[in-house]
Amino acid sequence: MKSVFDQKAVALTLDAIKRRVPAYAELADKFRPLFVEKARLRDELAAQGLDLPVLDAARANQGVPLMVDVDLAPWAGSMRQSAASLLPLLFDVLNPDPEAWRKLEAFLDNADNLAGLAQARIEGNWKHFENTSVQLGITPFTTLLYIAETVFSPVLCALAQGLGEPLSKLGWDHGYCPVCGSTPSISQLSPKEVTDLDQLVGGGGKKFLHCSLCGHDWRYMRNACPACGNDDNESREVFYMDDARFERIEACHKCGKYCLNIDMRECDPLPDLDAVQIGLIHLDIFAREHDLVPISPTLWNSLD
Repeated sequence: MKSVFDQKAVALTLDAIKRRVPAYAELADKFRPLFVEKARLRDELAAQGLDLPVLDAARANQGVPLMVDVDLAPWAGSMRQSAASLLPLLFDVLNPDPEAWRKLEAFLDNADNLAGLAQARIEGNWKHFENTSVQLGITPFTTLLYIAETVFSPVLCALAQGLGEPLSKLGWDHGYCPVCGSTPSISQLSPKEVTDLDQLVGGGGKKFLHCSLCGHDWRYMRNACPACGNDDNESREVFYMDDARFERIEACHKCGKYCLNIDMRECDPLPDLDAVQIGLIHLDIFAREHDLVPISPTLWNSLD
């Protein structure tokens, strides 16, 4: 399934959040330039025709994500392009220590450093982030992690988009991304489909997980937990607000984790799945109050 992320979708999503939940207006305005620029970079990098990694179906059949153990040096130049565009906007959002930020800019201007940090993110090598954050004076290390994910995301999104149909045909039934191995930040039920038969509208409702890093959407079992695979209805639960039933928390009491979900059949226009999370923080707070942990920690669901 093709992910929904472009500049117009981002802007419309943020505008919709401001109309529906005015309390989020300041947050939406603060992050708008960053989200719009990320979307612009995705389009630009995709249009450049990046060299694509080899799609190895045999490895995928063994549950190995595409980018695992791949040398990321060929895309370091694109990562530097992304960093140059996004770091000034990240500075405005995060208000970090200026001296530490200058060290960070110099660090990310080095192709080897960029590739190494990206590899650490894909491998889940959090110790590398901890050590680097101490070296740069960017603390806690989760702040550096968010910065890195923001910088790498447009490049990895462009790669996932470039892989297109062959990627969508992979027989992948895992709760982590077939491209980069990351866990989902949110899931969706697919929108209604228009058929060629007298333009009838129907179907939809298939479940797709949305990667927290590369934005790829992949099909997953509708009634199973992405974190542990639990499909027992007695130990899974869905929470929602009465006035917004299409925005939900899907909780698993077996592993104690949750993932947000959007029913796209109730959305027109379709929201950007990254930007829409700004308007769902109240669901994250509810989940935490019920001793649930997000499958993918993000800036939004870790706000105090």
